[in-house]
Amino acid sequence: MPETKTATDPLTDKSIDHEVRDTARSKPSKGGAKENEPASGAPAAASSPTNELTYPGRFLSIVLNIALLLAMFLVALDMAIVATAIPTITAEFHSVDQVGWYGSAFFMTLAAFQASWGKAYKYFPLKIVFLACIVIFEIGSLVVALAPSSLAVIIGRAVQGAGGAGVTGGCYIIAAFITRPKHMAQTIGLFGTAWSCSSVLGPVLGGVFTQDLSWRWCFWVNLPIGGATMVIILLLFKTPAHSRLAHANWKEVSLHFDVGGVIFLLAALTCLLLALEMGGVTRPWSNSVPIGLLVGFVLIIITLVALEWKQGERSMVVFRIVKRRTVAAFCVFGFCVHSSSFARNYNLPIYFQAVQGVSPSESGIRTLPTVLAGSLFSFVGSVLVGKIGYWQPFFWIGSIFSVVGAGLIYTLDLHSTAAHYIGYQVVVSIGTGLTIQIPIIIAQAISSQLDMSVTVSIALFFQFIGATIGVSVATNIMDNVIISSLPANNPNITAANVLEAGSSSLREYFPNPDDLNIVVNAYMDGLRAAWVWSIVLVGVGLLASFFAEWKSLRPEDVKKRLEAKKSVSELPADA
Repeated sequence: MPETKTATDPLTDKSIDHEVRDTARSKPSKGGAKENEPASGAPAAASSPTNELTYPGRFLSIVLNIALLLAMFLVALDMAIVATAIPTITAEFHSVDQVGWYGSAFFMTLAAFQASWGKAYKYFPLKIVFLACIVIFEIGSLVVALAPSSLAVIIGRAVQGAGGAGVTGGCYIIAAFITRPKHMAQTIGLFGTAWSCSSVLGPVLGGVFTQDLSWRWCFWVNLPIGGATMVIILLLFKTPAHSRLAHANWKEVSLHFDVGGVIFLLAALTCLLLALEMGGVTRPWSNSVPIGLLVGFVLIIITLVALEWKQGERSMVVFRIVKRRTVAAFCVFGFCVHSSSFARNYNLPIYFQAVQGVSPSESGIRTLPTVLAGSLFSFVGSVLVGKIGYWQPFFWIGSIFSVVGAGLIYTLDLHSTAAHYIGYQVVVSIGTGLTIQIPIIIAQAISSQLDMSVTVSIALFFQFIGATIGVSVATNIMDNVIISSLPANNPNITAANVLEAGSSSLREYFPNPDDLNIVVNAYMDGLRAAWVWSIVLVGVGLLASFFAEWKSLRPEDVKKRLEAKKSVSELPADA
């Protein structure tokens, strides 16, 4: 039987839960009901916060966290591994006009299903939900690996994202139940390291598979990794009793899954992504089709916001949680940072292959500075937040590094040396590494036990929405500028020829040095325009970071705030 230990220390991260609840219970509401009672539609807690929490023994906890790291690595790897393989996929299926969908289809469902899986973790056993998510992800991987067409690749990527949404959220949620609070920051730091490693090891592995085997191996590799994770979780993990809500019948549970919200969100994102795929590339922006799609996107988003507001606690994004100042700040911040970093990670391999003319595997190797710096500072940042207790300085310092680094990336050109592209990647990756896990740390720290899975899902929702939109907008900007930079009087160089060639085959499609030079310069113009988008995003993220509350997460400071609030709440009503 697995070794377990009981925690009764009042100064755990659950003390933050009590702080949140104490704020609400300080005085009765005007209607006579006490404010610590659940809002209309809000479920009651499964257990009292004073219940003892049990944690696995050290060895079992390590093994389970390794399984979670494998699962996190699996999903994060698929966010990036396709980047280097995209030129080869587009060459095989002649689908360069669909290049944005290979990443966006994954991110779109990754974001859309975050809230649904968050609710599932709230109402059903963690083990069953987590294993189901891995199975769905593996099915999507199999579909892509066997894909006979570009459409099949896109469908498989969407299925992967739907499963991956539950895997990423589940890793953070399960970790909170198997890891002692004093070690939680380090655990999240390790997740960040796995995330950073996979984000750039992905292009390296993608390049190796694409060049030496087949791009399909980018997805075959998921099957054994996912299988190993499933075996460990199935045999060793036991769902904690306090992780679920009690007394929730099927009717109540079904009402909390915002199916309508998911459908509207997917419809809105589809309209936006289709408009970005067509606009200025296959159809002019003045054409009625992209205009109609953008109008449809706006109308659906307005309808979605109204629907979510009406749904209240049952909504995909719970406004009661999002309207808190710090939550709103880290949602905007997460959106911007992920939008910028993923767009940049997708564009850098294109720069190395199209502009500098290296192979897919070499382009992956040239992005290694990102993984090394990002991994190191992701772990360091998470640990220091746990030690110091304040997240704001890391928001600010990391954002400044991101802005400066993104600006340096913009200066890359046809003749940039290794010193340039290595150094610039290190600077921007320090910023990304320091900040990328902080929204999750905050989400866990300021949430009640009841709201934790939902708050983490909201944080991930905005991060992946940012990645979805960021990659598509950057791709559209790059394609539009490339097309506009091509000469109108050269029959050898047409927009159709350039787009069909793909970034990895320019030198085969344009053997004439003069023609090649024109096309490469057009690519350089397009990449720089896309990098401006990244600079703007991290700048907005820096501004958002200033709106986060200045609060210490150290147990002694939390205890002082709790005692102060308790003394205020115990004052007589006429005091």
